[in-house]
Amino acid sequence: MVFAAVYERTTQKYGQRGIRYVPIEVGHAAQNVYLQAVSLNLGTVMVGAFEDNEVKRVLSMPAEEHPLCLMPVGRIP
Repeated sequence: MVFAAVYERTTQKYGQRGIRYVPIEVGHAAQNVYLQAVSLNLGTVMVGAFEDNEVKRVLSMPAEEHPLCLMPVGRIP
């Protein structure tokens, strides 16, 4: 899974303070992925060390979208 943000959506409503809200929301969403993975006997981890431009290129993301974290999900050996 890739969590990405379009900061302009949030800042239109909340102004510059909206930039702070984006990572909070991503954290909440990621926690739900962790919880659901455990309930399905799957594993996941949050990955923050990646090349932003490569992720954007591979996924053909528009310029205004910014990848924030990756979460591979799979079976635990």
